[in-house]
Amino acid sequence: MEFSFNLFKPHRERKPKCTEPLIAIKPSGRIVFNSKATELLDKQNFCMLGYDIENKALGVLPLETKETNAFPIKYAAKGAYVGAKKFFRFFRILPEQLIQKHPIVQDKYIGIKM
Repeated sequence: MEFSFNLFKPHRERKPKCTEPLIAIKPSGRIVFNSKATELLDKQNFCMLGYDIENKALGVLPLETKETNAFPIKYAAKGAYVGAKKFFRFFRILPEQLIQKHPIVQDKYIGIKM
């Protein structure tokens, strides 16, 4: 008699920690910065958001103080995020699925191709 055992493996293997900056745009309207991308925010508490229609790119401009139409940046243990559902709905660019890209730094802006 031969047995064919399936081994008990309840834990998933851990993925290696990402050492490059990544920004995710979620269908919920959140812009999520991993820990490396959070460094680009320079510890600012607010940001302005812009959209380049021609290049289909999102621009994040970190700000030191709150201005009209600025979005608050929320810092967490492993990064930061911006709740921007109104922004995405205004431009009608709310993604249907997760978009994860490496940021492009241009002057004071942090750019993300969509």
